[in-house]
Amino acid sequence: MQHLERFERDAGPITWEGSALDGCELGPELSRVLHVASVLEEDTAISARQARALGLDRDPDVAGFLTIWEQEEAEHGRALRHLLGAQQYDLPQLRPTLAPLRRHGLASIPLTGLRRVPATGLVVCALGAAAEYVAIVIYTELIKQTDDPHVVALLRSIVRQEGRHMAFFLAAARSRADDMSTVQGRLSRWAIARIWEPVGLPSLGEQTWHTTLAPLLSDQRVRGRAEKMDHVLDSIAHLSGMQLMTTFLRTHPAPTLSAPATTAPDW
Repeated sequence: MQHLERFERDAGPITWEGSALDGCELGPELSRVLHVASVLEEDTAISARQARALGLDRDPDVAGFLTIWEQEEAEHGRALRHLLGAQQYDLPQLRPTLAPLRRHGLASIPLTGLRRVPATGLVVCALGAAAEYVAIVIYTELIKQTDDPHVVALLRSIVRQEGRHMAFFLAAARSRADDMSTVQGRLSRWAIARIWEPVGLPSLGEQTWHTTLAPLLSDQRVRGRAEKMDHVLDSIAHLSGMQLMTTFLRTHPAPTLSAPATTAPDW
């Protein structure tokens, strides 16, 4: 439970002022990636409901984490939407509506059978740590694409909170893994290998995911940092050597897409 205490000690929303962001001007590529980031921040509410459907809110550490996590990620989304409100850029084409609706539906079904499986908590926390790590990599690279001090301050504050979220998930995953038998660990590994997708892929679809992040992932240094997500899982008992991100980036080349029409975001 020390990981919950550490998380709660520094909890609280990021600080941002709408008036300070109103005059900021972003390039179209940066705006597109931040638009995707805002969608993913809002997806946290779905992920939290999925965790509750799996019964993880019965675990004291996760129960104490979920509500604060939702609130902090929602504030990230609100700040990014405000920043993007006056920008002009090509809107990313999101996945067909059916996919997000399916995620919402699954999040509302109590999965009572999985509540009694020890692997469930490890799988959710390990996937959470991996997702938060990738978010940190993306935000850190985006900071380098703007000189506006207000935008830099906002993105740095988001990175700090994502770092706290990752630290909680990783500590919670390690705690659960250390208490597991070899059989339970193998079940967790099997589930993660089949469930994991890069952060944003379920909502965006593979084409939009690649197209939006292509300017970042074309840089071998950034790809290398993204691939280090695998080291996050390597640090958890039973999960070393899975190489999920490395394998994905090497076997899923970006597709060729025609450019969408330029428009302003409609929040």
